[in-house]
Amino acid sequence: MKQVIKNYLARRMVQKKKADEPDIVVLEQKHENLLQQNFNDSIYFTGLSENGFSFVTRQAFRTGKPAENWLKIEIPGEGVWGFQDMKLKTGEGFRQGDLIYSCPEPGEIWNIAYDGPVFQGDKKQEIHLRLEWDSDLPVADFNQVGTTPERVAQQIAKEKWNKTFFQKLKEIHKVHYEQAGHFHGIITWKGKEQLVFLKGFRDHSFGIRHWDDWERHLWLLGRLDDGTFFNISIISYTFIKELTAGFCWDGRRYLTIKQIPSFDEVGFVTPLPEKLQFTVHHPDGHRIPVTVEMKTFFPFVMDNVYFIRQAKAIITWEGKKGIGLAEMGVKQ
Repeated sequence: MKQVIKNYLARRMVQKKKADEPDIVVLEQKHENLLQQNFNDSIYFTGLSENGFSFVTRQAFRTGKPAENWLKIEIPGEGVWGFQDMKLKTGEGFRQGDLIYSCPEPGEIWNIAYDGPVFQGDKKQEIHLRLEWDSDLPVADFNQVGTTPERVAQQIAKEKWNKTFFQKLKEIHKVHYEQAGHFHGIITWKGKEQLVFLKGFRDHSFGIRHWDDWERHLWLLGRLDDGTFFNISIISYTFIKELTAGFCWDGRRYLTIKQIPSFDEVGFVTPLPEKLQFTVHHPDGHRIPVTVEMKTFFPFVMDNVYFIRQAKAIITWEGKKGIGLAEMGVKQ
């Protein structure tokens, strides 16, 4: 097929239709599809501070596969403790064992609770979390603000088209939204209660997910001291390369970042780097230099096929400082 025809057809495939405003109450619920193999509802939170406690936690509920769970927490002066994929009993809502996420006010307030063990090598310690998330920002819906039809169509048109390609392409479409906010609450460590205030992010997505389809990715969330919130994402699957997405909150609304660099331009190499420097283009067209310095690492292995390394990161965005979460992943 001639490339000009592929370009035209790809643009037609991804043209956006006017969408109704999503119901935040429905979005915030746990979603299940017991008839769809590999359906995955994944919900994630991180709370970050420059010198104090920082944590990441995630639950995922999967059709046909065991549920996933994470909790890793940086204890000041004692390094990272936590767990991945303990055999926890799935309960109502977002609950596995004593790891519980609850939502009293959809789109605004979440609670995180955990009572149980965390690990560091062969060492074990009890921890208790009582944390409340709040945000005054609306959620950022990736399908609305993450990218543009033109950008997606350009990448689709570069790939070899066949039945398997279009099937896989359909599978990666999912509901996905994010939000920046804050955590406050109590962390009890070694019997001592400690009050914490943390900058935070959360992410919720549901749809089909195959970890063995992933080749590599970068997912960067940042919150600057002036309140700016942004996302930069690059992902390559086995069947389509370097899909990009990104947005920023300008104080009034979410704007789609105009141009996002490639993996090579970001400096994505293996072994995974600890510092990134690159440039993105603001929606108004001006260039924004970004520096990401990764400080504390939270590693995970997904289904024994894909390695993820999350990191607390100090971020500089156009000369303005902030804190964020930098996640990089590679196929094993």
